[in-house]
Amino acid sequence: MGFFISTLAFGIFSLLCFILAVFIYFRLLIAVCTFKKLPNWIYALGQHIQITRRSVQFDNITDKPALIEASVFMLCIILVNIIVTGVNYFKLHNIGKAIFSCLQMQFAVIIAAIILSGIIRPLIRFLIPSYRTKYYYSTTNALDVLMFFASFAFTFFISIAGIPAKPVNVQIAGTNVIIGSTKASVLLDNGFTFKGKNADSEIINTGSDHFYYGEYLELYLGDKSFGHVCVTPTWNDLDELKNCTITSFKVTPDNTDLSAVRFNNIALSDLALSDFETKDLIDIFSLHPTDYDEMKGPYYFVLTLQTHDYSLWKRYRIEADFNSDNSISNYTVMAQHTIWE
Repeated sequence: MGFFISTLAFGIFSLLCFILAVFIYFRLLIAVCTFKKLPNWIYALGQHIQITRRSVQFDNITDKPALIEASVFMLCIILVNIIVTGVNYFKLHNIGKAIFSCLQMQFAVIIAAIILSGIIRPLIRFLIPSYRTKYYYSTTNALDVLMFFASFAFTFFISIAGIPAKPVNVQIAGTNVIIGSTKASVLLDNGFTFKGKNADSEIINTGSDHFYYGEYLELYLGDKSFGHVCVTPTWNDLDELKNCTITSFKVTPDNTDLSAVRFNNIALSDLALSDFETKDLIDIFSLHPTDYDEMKGPYYFVLTLQTHDYSLWKRYRIEADFNSDNSISNYTVMAQHTIWE
């Protein structure tokens, strides 16, 4: 839980800095257009926080050159992001990955934007005499500082948390189960039972495993087995079965008709070892994740969706384990999250 809160704190801090920077920019725009001054706290913010060691006395002036300098800086941020995304797309040929890669580079992006705006601002003063000024604007400095801290915190945040992945859907005898989200009550309402348990049975999560949380139970529909699931108390270590979340599902051909089980609408009975050997795992299950990893062994295959720490967003894994005679041993889908550990 501590990792979840600390990661969330970095994300919130970054978001607040960004929102405050945008707010100050539009307040500056309105102030210039209406010939008014900004609130003193905005000037104070620019006066007392600097991102360089050199001591500069900033001026609490609100005029058109101040707005021009602020606008140049904001446009430089947009321009650098577009350039970085374009370069990444040229290399990766995937717009989602290109954007994600750009987001991971936000600290470098803001440094480049500060340097670029530092070059453009003097050029504007030189080329347009009416905008020449000797002022060092506290409002512009406030924007620089806020965007600097926002990008620093965001880069740290995304390096830990990554980006959320689309959950994996499992269809069990026609019932849709979103691993990591669907409650056991959904299965109970659709006629499923859990071996040795009822809806009010207490489930304990000992937090002793990084893959399987809560209790591992066999799932039945009537007298037919449909594999095993992990039922996990969501925010507590103890809860009733009906309130627990399905965090993993494992099925074997020994006791389950694989034609009645689908991963992301792909029937497991239609898959063979040759599919896993010759195709990408994301193509097998018709997935289009931005952040993923594939591991292929002679008989063991793992697709991981969201490869960063699962302190904020859930990580999903699809596993396929085959026997040495090329027959399937088991399929597994699981979700991992720090709130369950």
